[in-house]
Amino acid sequence: MQITYLGHAGFCVETSRSIIIVDPWLSPLGAFDSAWFQFPCNHHLGALVQEKLQDPTRRKYIYISHEHKDHFDPPFLNSLIARDFTFILPHFRRSALRDMLAGYQCDGMITCQDGQVVPLEDGFVQLFLDDAELDRDSTILIKADGSSFLDMNDCKLHDRLPEIRKEHGEIDAFAAQFSGATWHPTCYDYAPDVYQKISKKKMISKFEATAKAIEAVKPKMYLPSAGPACFLDPILAHLNYEPVNIFPRNFKVLDYLDKRLRRSHPLFAPDLMPGDVLDVARAELTYRAPDRVTEANVKEYLAAYQARFEGLFSARRNQACDGGLDRILERLKHELESKLSTFTLSERVDRRLYFRFREPHGTMLRVNFQERKVEPVSEITEENYYAIAAPSWEIERVLNRRITWEDFSLTFRMRLTREPDIYQTLIQGFLIMEPEDLNHFCARLLRLESQKERIVVEAGGTRYSCNRICPHQGGDLSEGWIEEDRYLVCARHRWRYDLQNGGKSDTSSDTIEAIALEPA
Repeated sequence: MQITYLGHAGFCVETSRSIIIVDPWLSPLGAFDSAWFQFPCNHHLGALVQEKLQDPTRRKYIYISHEHKDHFDPPFLNSLIARDFTFILPHFRRSALRDMLAGYQCDGMITCQDGQVVPLEDGFVQLFLDDAELDRDSTILIKADGSSFLDMNDCKLHDRLPEIRKEHGEIDAFAAQFSGATWHPTCYDYAPDVYQKISKKKMISKFEATAKAIEAVKPKMYLPSAGPACFLDPILAHLNYEPVNIFPRNFKVLDYLDKRLRRSHPLFAPDLMPGDVLDVARAELTYRAPDRVTEANVKEYLAAYQARFEGLFSARRNQACDGGLDRILERLKHELESKLSTFTLSERVDRRLYFRFREPHGTMLRVNFQERKVEPVSEITEENYYAIAAPSWEIERVLNRRITWEDFSLTFRMRLTREPDIYQTLIQGFLIMEPEDLNHFCARLLRLESQKERIVVEAGGTRYSCNRICPHQGGDLSEGWIEEDRYLVCARHRWRYDLQNGGKSDTSSDTIEAIALEPA
C-alpha cells in the first residue's frame, strides 16, 4: 500500500488492484467562500489526481467523508476528465451530499450505512458513520495487500476506536484531525487574554484527544492531517499569526505527541507536505515536496500566498448587495421565521438572539424563541442574549442558497457575543442548520434525553453513578476519562462534566445527572 498525501485531509491510497482518492480538496479558490485555503498550497496536485484516475489497470474510487467543502470539492470534481471511477459515500440522514452528486457522470455511487463493507479486488473498505445532525462525518478503514489505513479526518468517533481496533487488529497507518475548525472562540468578542486562555485549553484538549486516539488504535504511524487551513482574506489573515489559537500547525502537535507518547506508544509521525509518499509496508516516507514550509519561513510563505489572491479580495470588498440592506434584512427575517416554524424545541430557549449586519445599519433582528417571533429592533435590551453580526453580502449568499448555514458559520467573517458565556446546543443548531433539518435535530435531542442507561465511574476516591450517553451529541461516556479528579470527559468532543456538581457541564447548561455513591 502506498499513500500520497494530497494536502489537508486528502490522500491517494494505491494498492495492487485499487486506487482510492480520499477527500480531495484542490480547488485554487479554497473553501467556504474563499475563507479557507489549503496549507501548505496543494493546487498543483490536481494534475496528479487526474493522472491517477487515468490508470487503466486498477479500479478507481473517490471517497468523500462528509459535505464540508474542505473535504467535498465540487469545482475540482467537475474538472475531472477521466470518469471511470466510483464514488464511495456515507449514507447520512441528510441527503445533501448524495443529491449533489446524483447527476455526476461516472461509473456509479456506493452509499454506505454505518459499518458497511465495500469489497475491493485486493481487500476492502469499511465506513463508520457519525450521523448526529449537528455533526455528519465518517471514518474510513482501507485494508489491502496485508496493510491497513484508518482515516478519521474530522470524525469524532473516538469512543468507538477501541471497538474498531478489537475487530480489525493491527492498524498500520492512522490519520486524524488535530486542529480546530469552529467559530468558537475564533469569532467571539473576548478580551485578548480570555481568547488566548480558551484557545490554549481547546488546543491542548484536541492534542490530548489525538494522543488518546493513538493509544486506542495503536498504529505504527500517525499522519497529521485535516488541518489547519490558512486564511488569505485580509479580514481573516490575522488568524495565521496569532501566538495561540485553535489552528496550530503540525510542529506543535508533533512535539506534544513525541513527549506524551514516548512511554505509552512511541510511533512514526512525520511532518507531511502535499506530495509526500508513504510506503506503508516499509513505514518509509519519501519527501517529494522540494520546498518545505517550516516555522522559520512560514511568515514569508504565507505573505507570498496571500499576495497571489489580493485581486480576488480587493474585488470582493467593492461588491454591492443586489437588494440593499433593508431588502436583505427583510429576507433574513423570513428565513429566521422559517427556521422557527420547524424548531420544535424553541420554548426551551430562554435567551434572545440578535442578528445584525457588520456594515452600519440602524436596525437588527431579534428572535424571541419562546414566543416564536422575529422582529426588527434598534438595540439589545436583555442581559441574557446571543448576538451575531455578519457581512450583508455573506448573508445574502446564504439566502440565495449559494452556501449553507453551516458553510456560513465556517467563513469566520462574523462576530459573536453571548451573555452569559454559556454554550447552548439548541441555539447552535438553530444557527448552523437548514430550516428543513431543525425538526430532525430536535427529535434527536429528545432521543438522547430518553436514553437513561447509567454507568459507575470513579473520580478522586469516590464512585459516581451518571448517565452513559453524553447529552451533547450522543458520545459513550463509558469510553471517556477523568480529569482533575472530578470531571468526566466525553471522548467525542471533550465536553467535561463535573461529578462533584451533579454532573453539570463546565461550559453549558447540560448535565449527566451524577450522584455520589459510597467512597471507592
